[in-house]
Amino acid sequence: MIRTKLRPAKRLLQLVCALVLLLPILIFTETASLLTTVLIAGLLVLALLDYLPTRFKHKLSIEVSTNQNMSLGRWQPVKLSIENTSEQLLITDISLHLSNAIELSELYTSVTLAENEQARLQWSMCAHQRGDAQLAAVELRISSRLKLWQANWILPQDLALKVYPDFSRVAQNQALNGVTNTPISGLKLTKKRGDGIEFHQLREYRQGDSIKQIDWQATSKRRKLISKEYQEEQNQHVVVMLDASKKMNIDTISGTHFDHALNALLLLAHTVLKQGDWFSMQSFNHDIRWLPNVKGAQNVSRVMNHFYDLYPDQSSSDYLVAANQLIAKRSKRSLVLLVTTFDDQSLDEVLPAIKLLQKHHLVAVINLSNHALTEVLAEPIENYDEAMTYCAALDLLNTHKANMARLKKEGVIAIDTQPQKLLPNVLNTYLNVKHSGVL
Repeated sequence: MIRTKLRPAKRLLQLVCALVLLLPILIFTETASLLTTVLIAGLLVLALLDYLPTRFKHKLSIEVSTNQNMSLGRWQPVKLSIENTSEQLLITDISLHLSNAIELSELYTSVTLAENEQARLQWSMCAHQRGDAQLAAVELRISSRLKLWQANWILPQDLALKVYPDFSRVAQNQALNGVTNTPISGLKLTKKRGDGIEFHQLREYRQGDSIKQIDWQATSKRRKLISKEYQEEQNQHVVVMLDASKKMNIDTISGTHFDHALNALLLLAHTVLKQGDWFSMQSFNHDIRWLPNVKGAQNVSRVMNHFYDLYPDQSSSDYLVAANQLIAKRSKRSLVLLVTTFDDQSLDEVLPAIKLLQKHHLVAVINLSNHALTEVLAEPIENYDEAMTYCAALDLLNTHKANMARLKKEGVIAIDTQPQKLLPNVLNTYLNVKHSGVL
């Protein structure tokens, strides 16, 4: 325990005020000087005697417990157990020292502990920012025996917290019922043989099986119809390129473009790994963060722990540098999902990078459209300035549509989506490519 400060309590201040109010009355008594001296000296002695024990540590046992993995925007309990092992009554206010991004349901809780008494307290806390956080210490404000002083004591805890995106809320809000039902423009789907495109096993013929599934050689040996069973091809590679530049800092009602992208891509990773495929991810801005070759659903935590604290900076996107660095790390043919937000100049910047990537990979560009343009176009026009704003927004929208059309002509899978609908779009893109067998 470390004592940080000492201050007079409310009771001591009340006694001092009472003494000051008595002084004018004492002046008119014959023993005014003596009474004044006695009262002041008595109060000083009383305050000093009550002060001396506050210099020493109290015999307290404190234990704090909570789930160190938090979900963004979700309230969760934090529990504290405190035991008074001293031989005196303790009255204390207890508060927690948390990172600025974490909100606590109550600033402090008061508790009175008799000798050898134990108390269990509980708060609720909520994180408002992804990344690393900390429960640094427990602070106690303990009253002295006569309640004339209050001493603040710090008990360091150093409890590390990790704040992850709230995946349950993301999946719930992004309408996943339509996943795998949406065709992807520019992608020709091939007809699957049987139930998949990769041979799995032989089994007895079932009603409804296609004649093309029948293995006639096995049928002749066993003298009964034998069908081939297929499964989805596994061991394919999916690589995500996530733009972490200032373009992704556009705000929406439920977070920035980057927040939506990161949430959706971490859930995409979970789907890819459950399908038995390989997942890699590269973020690019001023610095590049790279996680290669993750496989197996049990390893999805590797993806989350690598990117949960990532935020965009104020740098500009350098698509060509990012593409060169990706090819240097991953040249084997993969599905590359480039997730970004275009402005009116982005196509000239991104097209050389896409053409470079297409030499090695199947490329899909997923653009998060700026909802501000849609809002401007939906507003009524009442004056000249609003008309100019409308025309500028319309020009940007037309330029954007032309850029997306040009990307499709270049053989790129080009998806334009609102940030809130990103998750079903990236899942559809991945699953359509997987089902088509083009990799």
